[in-house]
Amino acid sequence: MGLLLAALWLQPGATVTAATAAAAAAPAPEAPALALERLEEQVRAGAPGALAALLAERRHFLAGVSPAQRIAYLTLLRQAHVDKGDGAAAADVAIEIERAALAADDGLNAALGALGRIERLTASRPADALAALNALDARSARLGQPEFVAALQQAYGDAYLALGQFDFALSHYLKALEVCRQHPALLRPTPNLLRLSIAKLQVYTRAPEQVLETLGQIAADGGALPPAGRVRAAVIEGIAQSMRGNGARSLGAYRRGLELARTYDLPALEANALSNLADGYLQERSWVKAEQTASAALRVAERAHDVHTARMAMVNLGMALAGQGRVDEGMKQIDRAAREMEVEQSWPDLVNALSEKSRGLEQAGRWRDALAALRHQQRIAARLTAAERENAVMVLQEQFNAQRRAVQIEGLRRENALKDDEIRSRRTWQAVASAGAAAALLLCAVAWLLYRRSAQGARRLQVLNAELEFHSTHDALTGLLNRRSFRDTMLARAAAQEGATRGADQCFVLLDIDHFKAINDRLGHAAGDAVLVEVARRLRETAGARASVLRWGGEEFLVYADGLPVGRHAGFVRELLEAVAAGPVAAGEDVVTAVTISAGALALPAVGAAPLDWQQALALADHALYRAKDAGRHRGYLADGRLVRAGVAGLRLEAVLPGRSGAGAPLCA
Repeated sequence: MGLLLAALWLQPGATVTAATAAAAAAPAPEAPALALERLEEQVRAGAPGALAALLAERRHFLAGVSPAQRIAYLTLLRQAHVDKGDGAAAADVAIEIERAALAADDGLNAALGALGRIERLTASRPADALAALNALDARSARLGQPEFVAALQQAYGDAYLALGQFDFALSHYLKALEVCRQHPALLRPTPNLLRLSIAKLQVYTRAPEQVLETLGQIAADGGALPPAGRVRAAVIEGIAQSMRGNGARSLGAYRRGLELARTYDLPALEANALSNLADGYLQERSWVKAEQTASAALRVAERAHDVHTARMAMVNLGMALAGQGRVDEGMKQIDRAAREMEVEQSWPDLVNALSEKSRGLEQAGRWRDALAALRHQQRIAARLTAAERENAVMVLQEQFNAQRRAVQIEGLRRENALKDDEIRSRRTWQAVASAGAAAALLLCAVAWLLYRRSAQGARRLQVLNAELEFHSTHDALTGLLNRRSFRDTMLARAAAQEGATRGADQCFVLLDIDHFKAINDRLGHAAGDAVLVEVARRLRETAGARASVLRWGGEEFLVYADGLPVGRHAGFVRELLEAVAAGPVAAGEDVVTAVTISAGALALPAVGAAPLDWQQALALADHALYRAKDAGRHRGYLADGRLVRAGVAGLRLEAVLPGRSGAGAPLCA
């Protein structure tokens, strides 16, 4: 019998009468325990008819069954609604579960019901959902049951994903996945559904190879995918293929998802598949097809009350209209969607929408408007980065507060000890007057000792404050400076140069370790950490006094040179590439591995007016890094900052290859 069937259904005893004997001739109704077992098998198998079967049994579980059986039924019903993609109905059932569990004094299911109710907030109000999850986590700290732990970690991941905090989201998804692996009998989440969530995250981080690798890990032993999950998998695959430039495969995957959604009557997912199919037509510059498909997606999404997909359909519709020369009409659609995304704080989607807007305006030759949209996008991206930094600082602050509380408790203990000494001293004074001088000397000694200890405590607090300041500006693993320190440096530099007529040559170099995930998967995370530390050491040693080296996040690093002449930038990038690949890296005991790195750089000469700000510079360096990875990795591309004002489409990139004496020929981005 399945996990949900914690309590067996017991039939009360009864006296056999003529009426019951006559009823015995009719087919006996199925026992609730057997019905639950049958229904649970359908939900676990992702059967398309699971929801209909559960709804047909609803009246049998409204009364006449034990509270445990009613809660088990409602849990299956809620999950069937989730699998169908009906979040509103699932939230309504979660409220029923919470009420029934509270009445039965069932703490576990009360927490699970509250969790299901909170999950409904994630799409529209992710910040509120995160706050509610934190409160539920605090209330339910004693619950260690795997079904709650796994579901809570998945909900945290969904909330952080909606807020654009991808590192935090991935961490929570991986925790949930580990719980599911240790407890394979869990109904939900399953490893396969969590892998779908991770693949969706990897779409947002624009890692198509990782997306396809994660989808390839979906296997029979990871839990059956319901029809809705199969549609999502097809759409995610299509997005990844689009990122790789495989237009035909991308459209094929979208059409497969669309067919599944229509076969199983999943209107919200049908709208999603249509919206992505429209995006595929946009990639092919089939503007009319894209307009027709995006319009169809918008209609279906509005009927399904799916505001998220409706907004994305608006963006695609706007791009399709702009592609046909109807630019103002198209921008109105995109601006409408962007306003709604900003109101509901749907930051990742807003970043994508602004990127599309910038691209559409650029294609139309409206460079000033395109740059304004790009700047808006960078401000939102900076907000996401700031939120991530604030979360990290909050953790450090909590650690500091804990240490400070420990110091305060120790101080109170010593103060109480001092009061005890004073009482004993007074008794001694009263008993032996002749010992007054000695008692006075003792009190002076105690006071001196307390003063000395107080001074030591003050010095310790200064050390703790210094440590907190260090950890807030440095990466804990590599010891390099972090994003916060770079932001502060850039703001200070801008303030110092305000009103100046000329600055100094700058070079922004973004570097990404090639195939780092493969190193982690093959050698383990400890080996991956060793690689990060050694790469950081080589970069820092190569940069020397010429530049600052920072850990930008994950396997990405930033090297910033302020004052290095423009003519030396290409050679500097080459030195960085060669230093990392100079020799194998010791990744553990008797384990070595070859490591290479890709680079994207922006050479920004000193200018007299309207220089680029650092966020724009990094965006262009990231564009060059993407080109380096797309061209085969272990290479770099250097962008000339003097040509930036012609727009990204006019940016000139120079290939920088390790082991060569000069840079390659310039290429159009």
